[in-house]
Amino acid sequence: MTSAKTKKTTVMVTGAGGFIGQAAVRDLARHGHRVIATYRSDPPPKIYGDVHWVRVDMTNASDVGAIIHLHRPSHLLSLAWYMGPGNQQSLENFRWVQHSIDLLFAFADAGGKRVTFCGSCMEYDWSEAVKLREDSTPLTPSTKYGAAKAALFTAFGPMCNALGLSGAWARPFFLYGPGENPQRLAADVIRSLLQRREALCTHGQQKRDFLHVDDVATAMGALLFSDLQGPVNIGSGTAIPLAELIHEIGRQTKAEDLIRLGAREARPGDPPLVEADITRLQDQLGWAPRFNLKTGVADTIGWWRREIAKER
Repeated sequence: MTSAKTKKTTVMVTGAGGFIGQAAVRDLARHGHRVIATYRSDPPPKIYGDVHWVRVDMTNASDVGAIIHLHRPSHLLSLAWYMGPGNQQSLENFRWVQHSIDLLFAFADAGGKRVTFCGSCMEYDWSEAVKLREDSTPLTPSTKYGAAKAALFTAFGPMCNALGLSGAWARPFFLYGPGENPQRLAADVIRSLLQRREALCTHGQQKRDFLHVDDVATAMGALLFSDLQGPVNIGSGTAIPLAELIHEIGRQTKAEDLIRLGAREARPGDPPLVEADITRLQDQLGWAPRFNLKTGVADTIGWWRREIAKER
């Protein structure tokens, strides 16, 4: 990450208690930055380094502004978003467009310089089985979550220009890794197989672009400390069938006999391919992942083994 040789910088990470957030805080702290990490409810696990956890309601503009003016970060990594029940189709997504605008204005008003917001691959049109490119793929999302992110992105560049900010927009694709919601695919399969339960899956032929959460975090950190402007896809660049991920988990847990492909119906209209074009990520940012599928799955299984042991 390019920040390793720079002087100590104060970075605010919103949504720092979340899946990407905790990984991002760890990465930034490892590189010697002072991190102001906001969270919503339960205090996250201890992270070593110059990390200051701040509990704040990101929907309260005055509280958010007060925290930013108190700490005056020069860099902002905005990850906070609505993640409640039915978040993909919730109307709350549209409220978060305004919350995010309030955050950006407060950051600029407090003297902030560089910002990276977290968008989503769900902003894109998924109807064509092609690589999704930042400069040419239409933004025609099929969910309220994707629509709200796309709407914010449309305003993001002009807002940054008007406020004198340098801004980048990260679009992560599909994630897995330690700390994932237990109901998501990789976590659900891992937990089932480690506990010697059947893993009930769809046919698994849908191809998705997966990346370990720690790699997503380091990519976002590198982007935050770069000069790149505008949207940047965060993915592996190579989609794999869900069945490949599932069978890799089965091999490493020695429980392939418990995998049940086809036991669940695929979602109606589930696209056959969602894959990132990562030209900007590779060639312009110069970033490369640490994990491949085998090592990433091994790391994730190891984490879940420890979590299940704690539960017992």
